[in-house]
Amino acid sequence: MVTADEALSREVQRGMTRQDIVKRAAALGIVVSAGTLGPLTEAAFARTQIKRGGTFRQATSGGTTDFIDGNHIVAKSDIVRLVATFDALARFDEKGKIQMHLAEELKAEKANQYLIRVRKGIEFHNGKTLTIDDVIYSIARTKNAKLKLFGNAAFGAIDLKRIKKLDKYTCRLTLSRPDVTLLEAFAQYFQGVVPKGYQPTAVGKGPLQYVGTGPFKVKSFTPGRESVHTKNANYWIDGQPYFDEVRIINFPSDAAKVNALLSGQIDAMADVPFAQVPVVKNRGRKILVSPTGAWTPLCMRVDVAPFTDVRVRRAFRLLINRPQVVRQGLSGYGFVANDIYSPFDPAYAGDEFPQRRYDPEQARSLLRQAGHSNGLDVELVTSPADTGMVEGATIFAQNAKAGGVNVTVRNVDGGTIYGDQYLKWPFSADYWGTRNYLLQAATGVLKTAPFNETHWDAYSGYPKFERLYRQALGTVNEKKRAEIIREMQRMEYNDGGLIIWGFKSLTDGYSQKVGGYKVDRGTLNLNKYGNGFRTIYFV
Repeated sequence: MVTADEALSREVQRGMTRQDIVKRAAALGIVVSAGTLGPLTEAAFARTQIKRGGTFRQATSGGTTDFIDGNHIVAKSDIVRLVATFDALARFDEKGKIQMHLAEELKAEKANQYLIRVRKGIEFHNGKTLTIDDVIYSIARTKNAKLKLFGNAAFGAIDLKRIKKLDKYTCRLTLSRPDVTLLEAFAQYFQGVVPKGYQPTAVGKGPLQYVGTGPFKVKSFTPGRESVHTKNANYWIDGQPYFDEVRIINFPSDAAKVNALLSGQIDAMADVPFAQVPVVKNRGRKILVSPTGAWTPLCMRVDVAPFTDVRVRRAFRLLINRPQVVRQGLSGYGFVANDIYSPFDPAYAGDEFPQRRYDPEQARSLLRQAGHSNGLDVELVTSPADTGMVEGATIFAQNAKAGGVNVTVRNVDGGTIYGDQYLKWPFSADYWGTRNYLLQAATGVLKTAPFNETHWDAYSGYPKFERLYRQALGTVNEKKRAEIIREMQRMEYNDGGLIIWGFKSLTDGYSQKVGGYKVDRGTLNLNKYGNGFRTIYFV
């Protein structure tokens, strides 16, 4: 039996206008509230607006150190190219819920046992059929400590010797310890499934370096300049992608990207500077505003003077006027933070601690206690690699003068800040997207984390912190796990090396001729770059 909504959907596909649909809806007995159609007919109407084909041009920031790798990223230029080329087993939807992607089934059978079953009939770009062997290989590659891949720490509980292949498409993981975050880890965009034999010893190299199952194939790539991606005609999701080609173009600055968007040289850019949002709107371009838990911390290395002294770290956290940075640096596109990350985690306890406020006198007192009675001179390295990085550093430097701290802000490009010196800067800015607490700790705080910016493991209380982390991973009861996480947060709040002054919204710009973007609470810009450029299209 065909429902009224399905009948209307057929009318839509025959080319009816939205006004025709509303009239037809009444005849079919469908209630239309304020001109809003049901989800089925809205989807059908959207399909009639899609213009298949064309070349989509995406701006990015990066440098000559750019690379494309299915299991690793450093800068946003690496991210945007990864998501076009590779798919993960699972993915986060716009509300942060985990959905199956390459996996047909991915579940915890026990606290220390997981089942993975991949979909049948999926092909890599070189024509090879995806099997569970490729998944097992991808896991093993991620766990190769020598490669220092982004997701390495999150796979710490996986015991490679206890992975059992059940059939061509299925395997069972038996963990060395319980890990309640593993499903979340598999859904991270950087956990792309790569073909067996892919770059076993190096990042971004080898004969299979660009081979994934993603919606686009790499046609050419010049690091620091441009990559060209062509449509994967055998992509496993029916009807996607819509573009024939995607060009990802490097620009040296935010100003250059904005000018390119306004002049029509590009179709979309991530991170329109907040002050430029009105300009972009007034020139007929669209702005996608996505409230997120993204943050641009100032990172103090706890193993390098003067930050080895916790009193200095506490003083510096009092030397930034947080509401001012959100108001001026983010133009109000965000909210004040309290030195604890992961605000959307159910266990987030940032609001339970006293909100730190700008207090230069108390900061001076702490610095005197630490032996800096005559003030302190420091260099703060930042970059326009992400919105809020330069703004936060600049306002901090202005605020810090009242506390007797002279801050020299060194503004470098993305290729420099994330080059060979990355993770070695004593005091620097960085950026992070939205993640829950335990996975963020595994990625950026633990000793084994690939991006341990503050070298938190040098802190005297770190052994306790790591014990709590292991305990939390094995605690199935959510209430008890939240109590453990709050204790970890308390340690970072009191003694940590991160100055987390605010959480920001993402403000991305795009052309009127592009459709399909959705507001996304996730980690990545532009609705995860149009979910790898497969869910956006020209209209």
